[in-house]
Amino acid sequence: MSRRGPTVNVSRMLVAMLGAACLAAVDSPAIAQADAALNGQYTVVGGDEATFGWTAASACGGNGCTANIASNRGWTSVGTYTNGRLAFTVTKPDGFVCADGSFAPVVISYEIDAASLAGVGAADSNGQCPGGVINRVPFQLRKIA
Repeated sequence: MSRRGPTVNVSRMLVAMLGAACLAAVDSPAIAQADAALNGQYTVVGGDEATFGWTAASACGGNGCTANIASNRGWTSVGTYTNGRLAFTVTKPDGFVCADGSFAPVVISYEIDAASLAGVGAADSNGQCPGGVINRVPFQLRKIA
């Protein structure tokens, strides 16, 4: 029996160590995302709007990492990080005038690589009016503060 006691304790210790290693491995992507998170003020270079700016504040918690984005154009959005990329949408009410004269909102989707600051904006060319095509416009963020 004395021989079995230490073996059981070593097995328990190995299980505990492996469990801790697995938890550390699971937590690593959140840490990596936080390291490359967007925080501060940025100017958009390229794309459709030359004087477009954002302020970003990122945070990580039990449900992953998010960022609050506010633009100098008056809109705000909350984005989520997945695999080092921040994705969010912005809805601009009355963004387009449809062929029948009615107004329709436009939803713009943004995706930014948090490390390189390269991004893409995508929107339907007619907003929510029928008959549009999805346009994708690349841009680059430049940190200013």
